[in-house]
Amino acid sequence: MSGARTHLFRTGIATVSLSGTLTDKLDAIAAAGFDGIELFDNDLIASPLSPREVAQRCADLGLSIDLFQPVRDIEGVHPDRFPAVLHRVRRKLEVMSELGASVFLACSNALPDAIDDPELSAAQLRAVGELAAEFGATVAFEALAWGRHVDRVGTAWDIVRRADHAAVTLAVDTFHMLARGDDGAALAGVPGDRIGFVQVADAPVLDMNVLEWSRHFRCFPGQGTLDVTGVVAAVLRAGYRGPVSLEIFSDVVREADPYVTARDGMRSLLFLEDGLARRASVGASVTVAPPVPARTDVAFVELAAPTGSRYSELLTGLGFRVAGRHRSKPVVRWRNGGADVVLNEQPAPGPGATALGLVAPSVPDVAERADVLLWPAVDRARGTGEAGLPGVTSPSGLHVFVSAEPGLTDDWHTDFLPAAESGSGGDWLGLDHVDITVAEDELNQEISFFRTLFGLRPENPEEYMQPHGRLRIRALRAEKGGLRVALQVSDTGADEPRRYGITQLAFATHDVVAAVARARADGVEFLRPPENYYVDLDARFALEPGVLTTLREHGLLYDRVGDGEFLHAYTLPLEGGFSVELLERRGGYDGYGSVNAPVRLATQGR
Repeated sequence: MSGARTHLFRTGIATVSLSGTLTDKLDAIAAAGFDGIELFDNDLIASPLSPREVAQRCADLGLSIDLFQPVRDIEGVHPDRFPAVLHRVRRKLEVMSELGASVFLACSNALPDAIDDPELSAAQLRAVGELAAEFGATVAFEALAWGRHVDRVGTAWDIVRRADHAAVTLAVDTFHMLARGDDGAALAGVPGDRIGFVQVADAPVLDMNVLEWSRHFRCFPGQGTLDVTGVVAAVLRAGYRGPVSLEIFSDVVREADPYVTARDGMRSLLFLEDGLARRASVGASVTVAPPVPARTDVAFVELAAPTGSRYSELLTGLGFRVAGRHRSKPVVRWRNGGADVVLNEQPAPGPGATALGLVAPSVPDVAERADVLLWPAVDRARGTGEAGLPGVTSPSGLHVFVSAEPGLTDDWHTDFLPAAESGSGGDWLGLDHVDITVAEDELNQEISFFRTLFGLRPENPEEYMQPHGRLRIRALRAEKGGLRVALQVSDTGADEPRRYGITQLAFATHDVVAAVARARADGVEFLRPPENYYVDLDARFALEPGVLTTLREHGLLYDRVGDGEFLHAYTLPLEGGFSVELLERRGGYDGYGSVNAPVRLATQGR
C-alpha cells in the first residue's frame, strides 16, 4: 500500500481461512498487514508450538489474538451432559489464558439431539458466561445457518438477552445471516456493546445445502454477490467498534499459497471499507480510495503479433483496415467501425490476445484506486508526449490499460498517427464482450479484480458440459458503460490442452449475416454447427423456414428470450488460442447465447 492509512475498524482473519501450518499462516497474515487473527482450535491442536509460544510469535509479528474459535454445542444440551460441557469450556479457557485471548466463539448446537428450549439454552449460556468471567473472558454466541434450532441471528440474540450476562455476547457472521435471508435490518435493536465479534464472508448465490455452500464456496467480500457491506454497516451504526475479521472456507484457499490468500483478504477488507466509507449512515471519516469509474467502456484489444503472425491477414479478412501507426513503437491500430484492435509487432513469446484497453474516467483516480487495492501495475515505457495509459495486471495475467475519453489528455488515440490507407473503416459496432479463461484457483480473484477496481456487477453462474469436461461461466458487466467480461473455468481431461487468458473476442454488428458472408468470402473460416442443431432449433422455436435456411447457410447459432433474439457465429480457433465471435442483438436480447456453448465447444473440438 502507498503509505499508512486510517482504517474504519481493526482488521482480522481466521487462521482456518489459509492453507499451511500455523506458523506459515501467521507469517502470511502479518505480511499482508492485518491487525489480528482468529485462532482456529484445530490449528493450535496440530501445532508443535505451545499456546504461550504461539502468543509470543503473534506478538513478535505485531498480531493480536482477537478470537479463539470455535467452541461447539454448548447450549441446548441435555442437563445430564452439561457438566461435561463446562469441563470442556474450562480447559479451553485455560488454553486461552496462555494465549492471551479474551473472546471465544460459541456456535449454536447443530447436533440431532439438541433440545429446542430457549430458556434452557439461555441458562446454559449464562453458566458458560459465569465460567468465562472467572478467566476475564467473554463468549460470542453465533447462530450457525445449519444450527439445529438456532439458525438465525434474531434467535441467537433472543437467547443472549435471556442469558442476561455481561460475558455473553452476540457474534455476527455475515454469511450465516445472509444465507438465511436476513440482512442488516435483522440487527435492529441490538446494542453495539452487546456484539462480541464480527466475521465477514461473501459467496455466490447458489441453490444448495447451506452447510455445503458454507464449506466450499465462501469467499472474500467483493468476490461473491451477498450484501456483506449492508450487514457490516448495520453493525457499525449500532456502535460496534471491535475487529472485523474474515472467515472463509473454500476448496481453493485450502490449496492456495497463504501469502496470496492473505493479500486477497486484505484487499477485500479495503474494498469493504471503501463501500462503508461512502454510506453516510455509517458516519465514516475516511475514504479509502477514489470511487469506481462513472462508466467503463472498451477502447481496444491488443494482440501480440510477432514476426510470422498472420493477424494482419485475419483482420483484413474480417473487414478491419489500418487506422494508425504508433508514434514510437512497432504497434499498428486497426479499425472496423467502432471496433479497434491494436497489433503489437514487438518480439513476444508467441501470438495471442494479451491486453485490454478501457475508457474509464478519470484515469488518475483509477490508477490510485488500483494502488490502494493492491492491484499490481504494469511496468511500461512511454515516449515523450504519449498518453499515460496506466496499466494494471489482473490475477490471470491480463494487462488492462486505462484511457481517458476521446479528445482529453491521456486519450489513447493520440499515440497513433493517422494512416493514409485507413479507408472507410467498416461498420461494426464494437467489442461486445471478451471471454477470459482462468484457472479454477484464480476465478474468485479475477472476479474481485473487475468488481473492486471497475465496479462490474457479477451475474449468476452458468455451467455447461463440453466433450471432455465442463465449462463454468461467470459474466460481469459495468453498471454504466459497455464493458462486459465473461470469466470461464474449463475443466478438461488430463490429456486435453488447457488454454488460459483471452479465449474469445465477441464483436457486435448491425447485420451478422452480411458480416459473416463477407468474411467467409475473404477467406475467414467459421465453425459449421451440425445439422442436428438446426433440427433442434426448429423444434424449439418453430422458426420461419426462410430464417432457418439463412441460419443453416451461414453457420449461425441462434437464441431467443421473449422478444429478444441473438444470432452469432465463431471463427475456427486462431493462432494464439482464441476465437472471434460475430454477433447481432435484436429486440433487447441481453444475454450471451450461452445455451449454445455445448454445440460450439463440440464443434471446436475442445
